[in-house]
Amino acid sequence: MKHIRIKKGHDLRIAGRPEKLIQTAGTPRQLKVEPPNFSGIKPKLLVKEGDSVKIGTPLFYDKLHPRVKFTSPGGGVIAGIKFGERRRIEEIVIELSANEAAAEFGVNDSSALSADEIKTQLLESGLWPVIRQRPFSRIADPETEPKAIFISARPTAPFAPDIEFLLGENSEGFQAGLDILAKLTAGKVNLVIPENTKTQCLAKADNVELYTISGPHPAGNVGIQIHHIDPIRPGEIIWYVSVQDVMAIGRLFTKGQLSVEKVVCLGGSALSKNHYLKIRRGMLMKDILKNNEIAGEARMISGDVLTGRKTSLENCVGFYDEIISVIPEGRERKLLGWMRPGWDVYSLTNAFFSRLRPKEDMVLTTNRNGGVRAIVPFGNWESVLPMEILPTYLIKSILARDIDDMEKLGIYECDPEDFALCAFACTSKQEVSEIVREGLEYIETEG
Repeated sequence: MKHIRIKKGHDLRIAGRPEKLIQTAGTPRQLKVEPPNFSGIKPKLLVKEGDSVKIGTPLFYDKLHPRVKFTSPGGGVIAGIKFGERRRIEEIVIELSANEAAAEFGVNDSSALSADEIKTQLLESGLWPVIRQRPFSRIADPETEPKAIFISARPTAPFAPDIEFLLGENSEGFQAGLDILAKLTAGKVNLVIPENTKTQCLAKADNVELYTISGPHPAGNVGIQIHHIDPIRPGEIIWYVSVQDVMAIGRLFTKGQLSVEKVVCLGGSALSKNHYLKIRRGMLMKDILKNNEIAGEARMISGDVLTGRKTSLENCVGFYDEIISVIPEGRERKLLGWMRPGWDVYSLTNAFFSRLRPKEDMVLTTNRNGGVRAIVPFGNWESVLPMEILPTYLIKSILARDIDDMEKLGIYECDPEDFALCAFACTSKQEVSEIVREGLEYIETEG
């Protein structure tokens, strides 16, 4: 078992860490499916308002890859379909019935199935979208074969779930999911686990190449792990799956039904209760936070505070998100700004006296504490990015739309989430993650 030690990075000390206590959300009345959660697809509707659906009934498919279907997370009636500009599908609302019916997909022994048979069942069930590919972080193309598959069992993002704790509570389907994924590649299934783990289903996992990892965030990001284990070269593809989705894949083949539950972490100083919560996929924020009081004006984020998206009570939790963060809005401007001693300022440098404070969690708001300015290479990005690339030059090549330089500087290995900490540390207040996203989209479009 190989070990990877990450030295660069930073674990954000933010107040409101989730308590290791799993509660169950109440039964929702509605669920939503939001196609914009899936980047890079062109949805084509298969249902209309008033249609009855089961758990696992196809709702739409991707016009670019017609075999990739997206199925209903609940049984009931299509209560509404919201369209945006140019008839873009914004959301599909499902009114749940008292007795939900579920589609049956058959129980299968994975050892007797071929890769094509496994793909067919995943595509028909609507579970295929849990498998994503790098570069570009799109849903995996079922017509391709990856050189490897990665699973990160040590997420390090703020408020991220403790995978060892989750698997200690329920690991059903985990090994079966690993066995199935191993059939989808001629390469390796790389499982990256915490150092000195005592969770047996991780330490003794079969059909995988095991790696241990230690170090600060973003050590848990799959992109960082790919960079240190099996870097992506031009023309190569790597797939990746979350641990909870691995279990969902395993349960599909061992139980024959689509798993529509997952555990999310509720974190942030604006919440009255911070804990783990078992929810339904597509559950609305207002149902998830129904028994959780929000203090004052706060920002609700589906995902972690570094990479998540701003949401509202009427939206559903993101399809891939396992964190819900709620932090205070910061609208005030402090007198003297950066000229203050800064005892209460969170800083990654020695510019403020707060560096002398004990390493305790702090209440952070959404305040950026400054405006966008020219990029000045102080070395802040390099100090928190554990990749052998030159981030300053890469960002400048993206802004210049120089594809040759982007490729030479390793953009195919990059993903916006890997640069989120750079954006947090940036003294120039640049949206580094968004710039990387724009660069990847530009290369994919010009491709």
